[in-house]
Parts: sequence; C-alpha cells; structure tokens
Amino acid sequence: MWPTRFWSSMLALAVCASAAAVPAPAPAQAFEPVTVQLKWHHQTQFAGLYVAEHRGLYQAERLAVQHAPWKVGMPSPIDQVAAGRATFGITSQTEFLLARERGVPVVAIAAVYQRSPVGFFVLKRSGIRHPREFAGKAVAYAPTHEIHLKAMLKRLDVDPAALRRVPYSFDLGPFYRGEVPVWAGYVMNQPVDARLAGHEVTVFFPSDYGVYGYDDIIVAAEELVRRNPRLIERWLRAALRGWRVAIERPDEATDVALKVDPALRRDKQLAMLLASIPLIHTGEHPIGWMTREMWEEAMGILLEQKILSRPVDLSRAYSTAFLEQVWGTQAQTR
Repeated sequence: MWPTRFWSSMLALAVCASAAAVPAPAPAQAFEPVTVQLKWHHQTQFAGLYVAEHRGLYQAERLAVQHAPWKVGMPSPIDQVAAGRATFGITSQTEFLLARERGVPVVAIAAVYQRSPVGFFVLKRSGIRHPREFAGKAVAYAPTHEIHLKAMLKRLDVDPAALRRVPYSFDLGPFYRGEVPVWAGYVMNQPVDARLAGHEVTVFFPSDYGVYGYDDIIVAAEELVRRNPRLIERWLRAALRGWRVAIERPDEATDVALKVDPALRRDKQLAMLLASIPLIHTGEHPIGWMTREMWEEAMGILLEQKILSRPVDLSRAYSTAFLEQVWGTQAQTR
C-alpha cells in the first residue's frame, strides 16, 4: 500500500488542480463614496435620502453614501461642496443665488421643495383671515422669512412699515398667549409644534399670493458636473426614487428617519413629513424638477429687494440634464 502521506499529497494536488481549472470570481465593482451635506440636523425634512439608503437604492447604483448633518458654526453646505468636502449639498434658493453672484462654482441639479415651505401662521381664534390683515399687528419673523414676507405684501399692496416687527425666537409662548398674533416659520417646524401643543393654526403661504420659489436646492460642484456626470445621475436617481417612496409611505419613511436618529420624536417627525409632502410633490412636475420661470421669479424678488446686486446667469447656474436622465424628457410637460 502507498503510504498515507502519499495519498495526502495527491489529494492536495487534485484540489489545487480543481481550483486552477475554475476561474476565480471577478472582484466586485467598488462602491463609489458620496457625502451629502444636509442643511440642518437629521429629521424627516431629508426622509427621501434616508429611504434611498434603507431600501438599497444607493447600493444598487454602487454608491456608499454618507448623510452629514449641519450644525451652527460649520461652513455652509455650498462651501462644503465648493471645497470638495462634500459631493452634494442642500441649501436654500436664496443662498444658492447669492453664492452664484459671488462666483462660487456650484450648480443646482434639483429642487426638493417645489413650493417654499416658508409660511406665516396665526391662531384660528385670532380672526385673521388674510395677509392684508397683518397690517397694524405684531409679527415675529427672521431675516430668512423677510424676503418672502415683503414680496407677498408688495403683491397685496400692503406697506411692510404697517407691520409691527417683534423679536423672533423658537419660543412660541407669546404667540400662544396672543401677544404676537402673526409668526413666521417653516411649515414643517413651528406650525407643527403649535398643533402638537393643541393649538389650531392657519398658515398663509406666499405662493398662494403669487410669490414662488424653491427650497432645499441640491447642488454639485461645476468640476464634478464636467468630470463625473454619471455619478451625479446615479446618486440623483436613487435619491429622488427614495423621495417617491417616502411620499407614498410616510409612516415607513418616518421609522427610517428614527433609525438614523433614535432621539427624534415620532409624532413630530411624521407631522413634519406630512406637512412637507404637498410642497414636495405638487403633481405639476416630477419630484425635484426645476423650470426657468421659477428661477427667474426667485431671482427677480432678490433683485427687487436689492439682496442681489446684479442678475445671475441662470443658464450656467442650474441644469435639468440630470433630472431628464432620471425621469425622462416627458417630465418637461408633466
């Protein structure tokens, strides 16, 4: 008989030969890293992005995505993108246009909010039924709301000087007590807080009075648009499809957001998302869409109020090319 070590050697050779005969599996395509700089801390304002991660939509595009919350004192999302520290950033339309005026090389590739979420709200028991009735009353608003307020009042032929401006804060106590009958805020924030505190409120949107604009503008660096447009298309497709799921399944999207930050209150986060959905998906265009008319409207308001000193070249400032790749060219007429 052959010695045991002979058979052991032959078995090892057979295994090696078999392994050599079967081609080794090709290495998986590497996931491309992407950082998204949010404009605020984690909340359902960004639910579609979290859903894209949770549902594997980013992974299907071979992307490894990080959603970075923003904190006071940090460089702006626009600055983060321009400096190459973030792949994409989320910002306001005003901040974006001001950045373009300064020559910051970023491009708007989508607009999450098709209608601005900035609103002015009153207690239903106040008896105020129209923004014209703001005249002579105390109104609390911050600089971020002032642009919208002045534009709305101009269209209603109301002199802003007729309002009594009072200090703005996140403490709604003076509003609840009726000391300040009109308060400004984002529809998914302060009005939600008021309702959860048991107060019935009426929200007046500037868009209901002819003042239009986008919000949560998604920006990318000009250099990335030139160098790697395919990356932009892949990420945007996953992100916007994530938003579509979030809109169709707000309860699921809220639960996903709570997994990102378990400290969030579910009732508030769900209410925030439900308040946002009609402004994100208006039914007029696909999610994220942008039109020249809306950009010209927003720029015109900033020029009118002398916030912009000169017009911005909109043909270079934003692009719908990636939206067309995601939703198809039929989106232009939807």
